Amino acid sequence: MLLSDIISVIMSSLISFSFLSLATFGIVLIFKTSSTTNFAQGSLGILGAYATSYFIDKQGVNDLLGTPSVVINSFSQLLIPLFVGIAVSFVAGFLIHAVIFKNAKYTNVATKQIITMGLVIVITGLIPILFGSTVTRVSFKFSNETVKILGVILPIHNLITLGLAAIIISSIFVLLKYTKWGLGVRSVASNEKVAGLMGINTDFVNAFSWAIAGALGALSAITYTAAIGSLSSTAMIDMQVNAFYASILGGFSSFYGPLAGAFMLTTGQSLFPRILVNWNLAQWSNTILYLSIMIAVLIKPVGIFGKKVIKKV
Repeated sequence: MLLSDIISVIMSSLISFSFLSLATFGIVLIFKTSSTTNFAQGSLGILGAYATSYFIDKQGVNDLLGTPSVVINSFSQLLIPLFVGIAVSFVAGFLIHAVIFKNAKYTNVATKQIITMGLVIVITGLIPILFGSTVTRVSFKFSNETVKILGVILPIHNLITLGLAAIIISSIFVLLKYTKWGLGVRSVASNEKVAGLMGINTDFVNAFSWAIAGALGALSAITYTAAIGSLSSTAMIDMQVNAFYASILGGFSSFYGPLAGAFMLTTGQSLFPRILVNWNLAQWSNTILYLSIMIAVLIKPVGIFGKKVIKKV
């Protein structure tokens, strides 16, 4: 493999990681605080992406037929709809906990998972009601330009997303370590009942965690659907599945483990086809990659960076 190929694999992995890390962190945050795997994380993000696309379209409705004719000429045209979309998913996540999971906190894990599956159906049904019956909408990039780095041509949109993801994920780690909310999250993740007895407002911690997870999902969906050039209610299914795989590969017991798993997964997605093509097996790259993950989980069920948690009674 040439140096340019290695650089290409690294850059491709990092860019895919920027989308996946946001989705993965949202899933882990809810798992740690609400003890459930949120199958509606992708739908929460798509809700925000539709809101962003809708409000960008509204800027361009300027003819008698009402046909969207928006052309993004400046970053500011995208900025406000972007914040609106993230805010929609933030509020939706907060309400999901306040209305549903606050009253279902003591149900079993399977019940909580089924509730999130129901949320997928509800959100998917709400999208055409709120934003019109158009099945597929346009998603807008930060920039359509490209730049050449170390011989590899990269879209500026993807590089901006990579920078945003790095800043946001780093900021959340700082919040988790140094703020009252972060202490609350770590306490609830350890033992919610004991955290409540110690005076921590567990309902607020959980609701705010759902809200942040929704916002992360929205940013992931907005930037990812813009990168692939298509926005639909099912656009985040693959991303959500990969986020779950990354979480079990890295281990749910920590916040950094799933992110490490996400980077390993995106590296495998970039690297495996380039290696296997030498044996005409490139079409089997995904099969071999996910089979490798399953074997890794069989060898270490708590994940590569996970630790076995023993709860004292």
